[in-house]
Amino acid sequence: MTLRDWPPLAAVIPIALSAIGLPAPAGAITLQCVPREAIFENLERSSGEVPAHAGVTSTGALFEVLVSPDGSWTAFFTFPDGLTCPVATGEGWRRAPASDHDPAA
Repeated sequence: MTLRDWPPLAAVIPIALSAIGLPAPAGAITLQCVPREAIFENLERSSGEVPAHAGVTSTGALFEVLVSPDGSWTAFFTFPDGLTCPVATGEGWRRAPASDHDPAA
């Protein structure tokens, strides 16, 4: 099974909710989390995806988006224990134009 074969986004929303401190719905599906280095190295080697964006949630999880030159992308939460959980994958990543209201600018 490749990362692109993982469950649809609706199945991984509970992980995203818990990473930002919100409760997950009853009966939520959870994903298998893995050590960060292994999955990041695999994505770089297999599809050219490298870290492009990152931020820390209020609960201390690191949210990262890896992007390839052709626009494929994968989003992850990495928790303080070092485990990384994929939350979404997709195609067609585009940079948003710079804005005067961008707090990171």
